Amino acid sequence: MENSVEVPAGQRAGRDPKGQAQKGTRKQRGELAEMGLMFKAAGLGFGVAKPCGGSERYDFILDSGSRLWRVQVKSTYVAPAHSYAINAIGGSSLNKKSYTAEQIDMLVAYIVAEDAWYVVPIGAFAPRVHLKFYPTGSHYGGLYEKYREAWSLMKAEPENHAFDHSSALGRLLPR
Repeated sequence: MENSVEVPAGQRAGRDPKGQAQKGTRKQRGELAEMGLMFKAAGLGFGVAKPCGGSERYDFILDSGSRLWRVQVKSTYVAPAHSYAINAIGGSSLNKKSYTAEQIDMLVAYIVAEDAWYVVPIGAFAPRVHLKFYPTGSHYGGLYEKYREAWSLMKAEPENHAFDHSSALGRLLPR
């Protein structure tokens, strides 16, 4: 293809042929995690919608067939020790704040190096902003391990669901 363009290695995100993390901007790595969520969620049977623009506190709306879920996606590529950290905050660079149940229903954390997804209800972490995940295990047990691959939390019927905190969305959308 004579018109194709090769992206310089320093601008690529993802993994090289040996499986090593490629450098890329935080934005590029975040975009890859969002694409991964779209693929994963659609493969599990969810309808996936992305809001237009970047003004919402959530990244996606997932449709379980009986409910719409506001989902924020966070990812991390590197573990400084044996835990992976996610900052559960959002907003403008000068005004970062923790998420609330009025803004999101679930935080989905993707630990890229372990290919591990955590589906964490807002009520399980808010108002905490620094979350640690231990996909390879921990002597103390991970606070969020029960949410690893917990996609079924979004498939449950709302009236039987212990984490139904979407009062704002409930006012706007039929259930």
